[in-house]
Amino acid sequence: MSAFSALMQTVTAEGEGQFKASITDSWLQGRTAFGGLSTALVTAAMRQQVASERRLRALSVSFVGPAPAGDHQVLLRPLREGGSVTHIQGELQCDGEVATMVTAAYGKDRASAIVTPSAPRPANITSPEDSESMPYIEGITPAFTQHFDMRLASGSLPFSGADSADFAMWLAYKDATVMDESAMIGLADAPPMPGLNQVKGLGVGSSLSWYLEFPELSADAQHSEGLWYLDYRCQAGSKGYFSNYATIYAPNGEAAMFSRQVATVFEK
Repeated sequence: MSAFSALMQTVTAEGEGQFKASITDSWLQGRTAFGGLSTALVTAAMRQQVASERRLRALSVSFVGPAPAGDHQVLLRPLREGGSVTHIQGELQCDGEVATMVTAAYGKDRASAIVTPSAPRPANITSPEDSESMPYIEGITPAFTQHFDMRLASGSLPFSGADSADFAMWLAYKDATVMDESAMIGLADAPPMPGLNQVKGLGVGSSLSWYLEFPELSADAQHSEGLWYLDYRCQAGSKGYFSNYATIYAPNGEAAMFSRQVATVFEK
């Protein structure tokens, strides 16, 4: 069973803009890698080509096809490198077919007198100790969830026929994963999507597109340990498609990522 950081280390250059990347069975969601992993493999390759002072600011993802276990290719295409911002596009290709497409913007800090801090994590929330644990059950819950500690703080479990799609969750990697850009991306996509909790009986959820933003973080937030808090909301959902958004908070309470997603739900 490979740790998340071990899979990131499989991202190795094979030529100009070409990388090898590996996926193992324990990180699958059905027949494909969960979206946070496939996205992180692409950004891990991008980080090897983008200067370190240019921090990941935003990424846009299209989940095109399945990314099964095995060795695959990441292909990168620089779009523009300006004085402050690098735009780059990448594809995770499996057997010559595009599985995941990522467009990312990396930017270095600029001198500015304007500071608008993000709102901190809500104060009156259920503690991790009082939240409901979501255990991994082989053959029932997706394989990749065995790598995460997930605790439902509010809302309902998947397939419970809930009235509301909204929920909040505490989560963290079970292994000792360094919370760099790639690990943060993986964490942000780990929870079940809003809408699955409104399904009565069994169903399947799948992301079509995903947008993720990374506000400025303090040094304390980047190195804080413990459970992260994800507040997930559904803006609209009908005819099998859901528009969802989320704020992901670091263990110290700072907002670390802003997420937006269009997803589909298949009811059985």
